[in-house]
Amino acid sequence: MLLLTKDRIAFGWSLAAAVGLSFAAASARADDNFFENRVAPLLSQRCLSCHAGDSAKGGFSIAESDTFFADGFVEPGESAASHLIALITPQGSKAEMPKDADPLSSEEIATIAEWIDAGAQWPKGFVLQEALVDDFNWWSFQPLARPPIPPQSDPWAKSPIDQFVLEKLREKGLTHSPPADRRTLIRRLTYDLTGLPPTPAEVAQFVADPDPNAYENLVDRLLDSKHYGERWARHWLDVAKYADSNGYDKDKLRPNAWPYRDYVIRSFNEDKPYTRFVQEQIAGDVLFPGTADGMLGLGFIAAGPWDFIGHVEVSEAKLDGKVARNLDRDDMVSGVLNTFCSVTVQCARCHNHKFDPITQQQYYGLQAVFAAVDRADRTFDSEPQVAQQRVQLQRQLADARSLQKSVDDAIVAAGGSELAELSQKIETLNKRSKPIKVDEHGYHSAIVANQDSEKWVEVELPEEVTASQIVLHACEDDFNKIGAGFGFPKRFKLEAADDAGNWTTIHDATAGDFPNPGLMPVAYAIANQPVRRVRITATRLAERKSDFIFALAELEVFAGNQNVATGATVQSLDSIEAPIRWRRQNLTDGKWPRMEDPDVPRQIQEATVKRDAILAAVTTPELVTRREDATRKIAKAEAALAALPPQQIVYAAATDFQPQGNFKPTGGKPREVFVLHRGEVALPGDPAVPGVIPLASDSQWQFDPTLSESERRAQLAAWLTDPEHPLVWRSIVNRIWQYHFGQGIVATPNDFGRMGAEPTHPELLDWLAVEFRDGGQSMKTMHRMIVTSNTYQQASDDIVANSTVDGSNQYLWRSNRRRLSAEEVRDSILSVSGSLDETMGGPGFYLFALEKTAHSPHFEYHKFDPADKRSHRRSIYRFIARSQPNPFLTTLDCADSSQSTPRRNETLTSLQALSLLNNKFNLVMSQAFAKRLETESGTLPEQVTLAMQLLAQRSPTAEEREDLVEYAKTHGLQNLCRILLNLSEFVFVD
Repeated sequence: MLLLTKDRIAFGWSLAAAVGLSFAAASARADDNFFENRVAPLLSQRCLSCHAGDSAKGGFSIAESDTFFADGFVEPGESAASHLIALITPQGSKAEMPKDADPLSSEEIATIAEWIDAGAQWPKGFVLQEALVDDFNWWSFQPLARPPIPPQSDPWAKSPIDQFVLEKLREKGLTHSPPADRRTLIRRLTYDLTGLPPTPAEVAQFVADPDPNAYENLVDRLLDSKHYGERWARHWLDVAKYADSNGYDKDKLRPNAWPYRDYVIRSFNEDKPYTRFVQEQIAGDVLFPGTADGMLGLGFIAAGPWDFIGHVEVSEAKLDGKVARNLDRDDMVSGVLNTFCSVTVQCARCHNHKFDPITQQQYYGLQAVFAAVDRADRTFDSEPQVAQQRVQLQRQLADARSLQKSVDDAIVAAGGSELAELSQKIETLNKRSKPIKVDEHGYHSAIVANQDSEKWVEVELPEEVTASQIVLHACEDDFNKIGAGFGFPKRFKLEAADDAGNWTTIHDATAGDFPNPGLMPVAYAIANQPVRRVRITATRLAERKSDFIFALAELEVFAGNQNVATGATVQSLDSIEAPIRWRRQNLTDGKWPRMEDPDVPRQIQEATVKRDAILAAVTTPELVTRREDATRKIAKAEAALAALPPQQIVYAAATDFQPQGNFKPTGGKPREVFVLHRGEVALPGDPAVPGVIPLASDSQWQFDPTLSESERRAQLAAWLTDPEHPLVWRSIVNRIWQYHFGQGIVATPNDFGRMGAEPTHPELLDWLAVEFRDGGQSMKTMHRMIVTSNTYQQASDDIVANSTVDGSNQYLWRSNRRRLSAEEVRDSILSVSGSLDETMGGPGFYLFALEKTAHSPHFEYHKFDPADKRSHRRSIYRFIARSQPNPFLTTLDCADSSQSTPRRNETLTSLQALSLLNNKFNLVMSQAFAKRLETESGTLPEQVTLAMQLLAQRSPTAEEREDLVEYAKTHGLQNLCRILLNLSEFVFVD
């Protein structure tokens, strides 16, 4: 906030500076357009986005001169006395303004001071407009073209990559390094491509292999490994913000997020073309309908954090609900553009991008692409033919239900106003008196797909009685909003038998559908008949939800005024036994739901009798035939659907899902999206038109606003994979390069804009991008090209003359030594200890004890037993909780899943050494490691040798072996293993 008080003015202006400004002021006076040409653009770009309009921050607007010169903010002719200069001048390393942005440069400050000292002339009527960067003359926006490969006479430059790199080395006065030895190469390559250490046998075989193509063969073997996809999917999931919980306050679990993770692993292993990979993750359900990957890929859009409270507990109509959905769309937009284009589009949420040619209109146009999309569980079929069958059957079912509705509508029309009034009366009476519910709902048959299946339930009395009446009571259950009459059969027969087994039909309701009795007792009088057993046989079942059942709350048998069936034995064809709600014995427990107003059932019954009489009169044989035909078709389609293999579930972008509180699906209808002033939901501007960002000054970036939700995403996917898109192809090859060399050709992989880094080897970047785009878009081919280059195979030793010029090795005169990532450390420990379970895929395993509470889950890492073999799988398959990340892996610089992590930190701290020495996981693995050494080797010296071969891919020197053996004798083999797992040579790769 700007505090416009003169007493806060604090300058360090020297006399020399003041004299310099006086000369500058003279030049400003001489330039009549100095304000328009120099000052106004600076104020527009650096200040106006926050300080403009009625809602300007701090209540201070600089758009017009009236407020700009108020309260000493600017003192014309006296820059040293102007509060503006105090605010923008750094005190130490930070200035008060601009807030949360880079400070103005000394030249920019001098320009403003120059204008003030010249009299601070503001042309009459001049209004500042927010600056718009419309200059596309930036390297990342330039069209892609294959640059010529620089010719090199040095035989070291055996590949195009080497030729580009060598040209830059010579330009900078640098030399390349000699090749790494074979043991170093297999260790480096195996970790880079699979994230696991090579085995001693693999190292020995490669080091001794005389085949001149031994290295190329090793590359092919590793790229064909299933572990390749596990390693490289982890890089992708870092950028995509993948986790298995929502984040935010409640951090609810996402039990169905993992299929997306497995999809990414499989896509890498299958070497899926990049265009297909991108399109599946944006609009797979539209572009590749019926395919599993077309649905699974949509997990990308839903991978990031999600505000449970803001979506479920707060209405979308309220301000906080709108804020939550605005931020959710922002996450989707930034996720797509950061990941695929390396563009910080999110900087245009509150104002036009200050450095790149992206406007607020374009940013909110991208939000409009996702205006109908939410994150939720989606069902899908893994087999395309099953998916096609399901679509056909669902279409048949919809047609049959439409036919059924047309029959019902015809009957209602024929019944006229009297039928309508009676139906309304019954509905009103049902709402007027609520049922008194019971926990013991009653008897419930097994669920079936065919409505005309036969079910029966029978009550056996303790002894034969002379009965006068049998009464049936229907159930009440809110399942699927059915309520009163739940499960009461549409057609049935009631029978009774005496001790001798002679059966008599008490009532036959099998010829036509019996009306739902609600909670009105269904009573049948009998003429003092001897009864021992009573059976109800349902021949047409009640609908539950796309399936059918028979349910009954109570059966009473009266002898005189006494119900003699209470506690009687119950038998049935089948039964869902789910106490206390459902079980056979509930049928005679004396408990059933009743209406609060005892007169309501009578009124309902009277109205129902009249209504049914009208229905019978107007329902012609032709209508009966049509309805029965529709019923048969519905039953047939539902039975066929039920017979299909069960669908799978993935947490993904969705427009149709089960509502949860205030979180309701859009059904594919896009929400209204507005261009928000300063990003404030409470300050909507013009409606946003769906679109993308321009890639040139003449780009057509807006879509047809009438496009459907799915068409918008399909257009976005097509734009992202356009062969002429300059950002997408540069972005992906830069990411691949980074994960091999530790730093991308562009050091800011998520930002190719003006605030990001410029490429160290721009021609090489473009050559790789074109080669990748036009060469089949195979990531494995790109890996092979990179790792077979001499640039990649260099040693990592220092060359003093080179490091003096290029200490950070950005021009690649040697290989970069790196520390293993957190997952690589854990997986390697599992591997060398002999504990690694290589099972792929499936739900994530826990590395914590899960404690569920009403508010949010608790992830109790300290309660988890690391000896649990179910957790000894690769780390990519672990369950990732956003709010409480794994302490051990976090210490080792694991990615924060709440934000995109295009490049991990690599720190060296004492906590890392302590964790590798004392963490419970390492203690358990040290035991397993020691046991493996004892099992696979004989003497202690042999065990020490095997340990070093497993850990460092080499044998120990004689001196090392002697020291390690002595330590094991003194402190035990297990403690030696603890020490060895902490070796720098184990956790670093040369």
